[in-house]
Amino acid sequence: MPFLRNQDGMTLIELMIVVVVIGILAAIGMANYANMQEQAKVAHVKSNMHSVQLAAEDFANRNNGNYPASGAATTAEGGLTLVALLPSGGMPENPFTIAPTTLDFTNVLGSPPATDPAGGVSLNTSQSVAGGIFDTYDIVGTNASNAPLALILSNY
Repeated sequence: MPFLRNQDGMTLIELMIVVVVIGILAAIGMANYANMQEQAKVAHVKSNMHSVQLAAEDFANRNNGNYPASGAATTAEGGLTLVALLPSGGMPENPFTIAPTTLDFTNVLGSPPATDPAGGVSLNTSQSVAGGIFDTYDIVGTNASNAPLALILSNY
């Protein structure tokens, strides 16, 4: 009868293999976590862009179809600025800087934000007829590397 040994525990090789497998799984998980954080921040910027779009439309409804030409522009009926028409009464948080987003106003369609590049939002208004009212706009937001997002909201 062969001698049977009682094996309690694992060998060093088995233990090393388990540690390597756990390390590989952790590395994959960390890369996916960082990517998911970036996607969540971009979704937050898109939400901020949508809030600005709703406020711009509200501004135009209160101002006979005229969009704001600058941050100081006010509605004809109540003297409200675009920022005052935002849901919180101010600019939403920039997810990349954790500070209020700076809303850039330009009169050049397609301009990305300059003062708050990572996660910023710009509202670019224009006149379809020279000397007319500001009746067209686009809203451009950027990601962490200051690249315009694929979602650009406009009315032209």
